[in-house]
Amino acid sequence: MVREITGGCRCGQLRYSFEQDGPLLNYCCHCLDCQKSTASAFADQVIVSTDALTLTGRCVTYSTERPSGGTTNNQHCPDCFSRVCNANTVYPAMTIVRAGTLDDPSELEPFAHIWVKRKRGWIMVADGVPTFDESPDPMEFMRFITEITEITEITERRGA
Repeated sequence: MVREITGGCRCGQLRYSFEQDGPLLNYCCHCLDCQKSTASAFADQVIVSTDALTLTGRCVTYSTERPSGGTTNNQHCPDCFSRVCNANTVYPAMTIVRAGTLDDPSELEPFAHIWVKRKRGWIMVADGVPTFDESPDPMEFMRFITEITEITEITERRGA
């Protein structure tokens, strides 16, 4: 079922929307860069097709070089400084939306945790949720995404 997902920055000036068919692809990253950029223990993130995402309002782009190559372009509100999403030059078809900026994040359940070698000891990952010590191999990560999407589609058909 295709549905519109919306969200935005803390002050509401920068908004976004995207259409999603299937589950929201939510994962948590525990790398030091995500810890610093969120001022928290990890980043809660949603994978969105770049072509499906529409930003409205003013935004400022802050670019950083990735240790593994390429550039990450972070989209921030110039008024409240909230970072709502980022994309990188290595995977331009994919944009990462900060899960905390969704208008309704209630259905989110991470399908994976990455960079768990940097995870704080008090954070518990649910049994059965895949973990990766660092950034996973992109093909392996996509395999998990495909499996999750297929399982959700089967479950939804059975419930219909």
